[in-house]
Amino acid sequence: MRFHRRDIDFGMGAPIPTHWLGGDCHLTRFYDAMSIMFPEGERAFIETVQHYRSRISADAELAYAVTEFIAQEAIHTREHVRYNRRLQAQGAPVEHIERSGAAQQEFARRYLPPIVRLAITTCLEHFTAMFADQLLSEPRGLDGADPAMADIWFWHALEETEHKAVAFDVLTAVMRKPLRRYALRCAAMLFVTVIFSMLQWQMTFQLVRHDRRATDIRGWLRLLRVLFISPGPLTRMLPHWFAWFRPGFHPWQRDNRALVERFSQRFESKYRKAG
Repeated sequence: MRFHRRDIDFGMGAPIPTHWLGGDCHLTRFYDAMSIMFPEGERAFIETVQHYRSRISADAELAYAVTEFIAQEAIHTREHVRYNRRLQAQGAPVEHIERSGAAQQEFARRYLPPIVRLAITTCLEHFTAMFADQLLSEPRGLDGADPAMADIWFWHALEETEHKAVAFDVLTAVMRKPLRRYALRCAAMLFVTVIFSMLQWQMTFQLVRHDRRATDIRGWLRLLRVLFISPGPLTRMLPHWFAWFRPGFHPWQRDNRALVERFSQRFESKYRKAG
């Protein structure tokens, strides 16, 4: 799989509506909550993969993939920091939410072995790849979005798809015993599913409550309908989540290179300007 470093400035300093997704508070805040989690998470992804660079240096193809993975994740971190600073400037409680995420990452750095952190990274990369696949497959999920915000989410989804197998391949390369590796990645996925889901909904609720819309039942029902029914990305992710538990699983068994090509063309002009 070819990688591209699309160093694009999405103009997060420009005026963007608070509820940028069709004026819908709950839908907007679901995405905003993910953005708040991304910078700390992506720094951790870089650290865990980088820890094993010397172990995979003999594999030129994988070493190249790790270099490009790190470059893409570093740019993602930068753009989501800008995104989050915009949220903060609009009054959202970003720093309070970020402190919670930073504390969890510090706990992981202090108490979890590097191989466990790498397994967790592979699981979180699978989560982002699954959601990215749904977003690129059903772009109407961002119908009505502010153009800059639609672009940053499609861009992120595109690059998460491009590098979706890198952490998985590093884990495979450095943990040679298949049964132990399989047991670790399955246990990690169960753990990550619970923790990631809880954090996502907790942060969404905190942002909605800040907007004084926590008791807006229609807003919550509309969010659930979009996520689980139409276009229903979380429901459509389920087969790909279960696929993780197949002993011979690999991320590219879901071959969505055609989506990568289609959305690469969307950003081609911006990529040329950035270069």
